[in-house]
Amino acid sequence: MQLLLIRHGDPHYPTDSLTDLGHTEARRLSLALDAFPIDEVYTSTMGRAAQTAAYTSERRGLNPIPCDWLRELDGRYGSSIPPQEWTLGDPSPSAYELPAVDLLARAELYSYERWEHEVPYGPWMRPQCDALYAGCDAVLEGEGYRRYGLRYAVRVPSQRTLAFFCHGGVIAALLSRLLYIALPVALPLFQHDTTGFSLLRTVEEGGHSVFRMVFLNSVAHKDLAAIVKHP
Repeated sequence: MQLLLIRHGDPHYPTDSLTDLGHTEARRLSLALDAFPIDEVYTSTMGRAAQTAAYTSERRGLNPIPCDWLRELDGRYGSSIPPQEWTLGDPSPSAYELPAVDLLARAELYSYERWEHEVPYGPWMRPQCDALYAGCDAVLEGEGYRRYGLRYAVRVPSQRTLAFFCHGGVIAALLSRLLYIALPVALPLFQHDTTGFSLLRTVEEGGHSVFRMVFLNSVAHKDLAAIVKHP
């Protein structure tokens, strides 16, 4: 089976919607995705992701499946504010803003098992990641792939392709889970441009399966000037 991990278009964060450029990106994305079979569309319930998914869903005649577990991860650790949606100007430190060169100065951060104990945002992000992983695993189990340890038991091999329309932090966390990479490595080192999409494909043998990355952050459908202007 295959997974397409797709980031939303250029956002207007205060209204959780797409900008004019974001709508243009989403339309171009829907055409680019014609090159791939898509059997099911799952989308974050946040507006910018849902609006992006709508173009592809309508073009394919598919009904998108809204999923709260695909909503962007809240990276604001150390906050006295109760958990809520991220807002502009929040003074709390953010997991998304720690420089990669500082994070990776310590080899412990490469540990897939222990990353949550090695970064200040670990206790805050771990429960959110667990909820994301539970949602993803439930979808995969419904497709015949049951998670155990670092592999999946394959009940019935599938040729289906699932598209997840979501967010940069979510994609990094899913890649961390599916490719066994510590989150502090995946967050700063995997680039996810607006409407960039990545493809994972299963490798299966003897009733077991793991995921292999085919490509990361394809943006060939985007106008080069827009990429430079909106990194």
